[in-house]
Amino acid sequence: MEFVFGKKVFQSEVRKASDLKPVLAFPEALKEDFDAYYMFRDSFKTDEEAEIIRKAGLRYDYTVIPPNNIGGESIKTYGHYHPEVENGLTYPEVYQVLEGKAFFIMQKPSDGKIEDVIVVEAKKWDVVIVPPNYGHVTINPADEDLITANWVCRNFSSIYEPYTQRRGACYYYINGEWVRNRNYEDAPEIRFAKPKNVLDVKGDMYELVYGIEKLEFLVKPHKHLKIFENAFEFL
Repeated sequence: MEFVFGKKVFQSEVRKASDLKPVLAFPEALKEDFDAYYMFRDSFKTDEEAEIIRKAGLRYDYTVIPPNNIGGESIKTYGHYHPEVENGLTYPEVYQVLEGKAFFIMQKPSDGKIEDVIVVEAKKWDVVIVPPNYGHVTINPADEDLITANWVCRNFSSIYEPYTQRRGACYYYINGEWVRNRNYEDAPEIRFAKPKNVLDVKGDMYELVYGIEKLEFLVKPHKHLKIFENAFEFL
């Protein structure tokens, strides 16, 4: 799949449904492989904007998740954590829904257990912050394409192994219901939330390239703790 952004053309990385088998509720239900989602990493409209983004130590990505399910489980991303950046804080991330509807399921580990689970429901133009120390999965629960964009620090590698080891997040979204993943002992109840627009984004989040200082929290989270404290409205 190609993505035309400004005058630039980007080729996708493809996650196949078979790539997701280690994190599926029912991997045996996958009978025929298909493209699960498409990632366009390090996107930019102009070379000048690319230089601004790189100097800030950031990356801007697009992800397209077509509607589908495997054994009734809504299609999702694999799930990952970020490494520590400073003072016991891992790198945060920020997403925006450009088309469709999304569930972002975030989980915070502590001493081998999960101490918090947040599910954020987001619609078009909503901006969702993944706070430090939370792993996350994006789910497409609807019958239309889900297109998201994200800003993230470009200088680290995501950590997938914890999701592989426990076969996904601590909850699955199956046939419209949240179902506990029994590979987690004593996972807490989900806290449901809506995102707050703490970054005061109007329209396309890409335009933050011209106010790139607003994204400093992605590389220096300890200086911007209030952003994370006010990221959600709990339901």
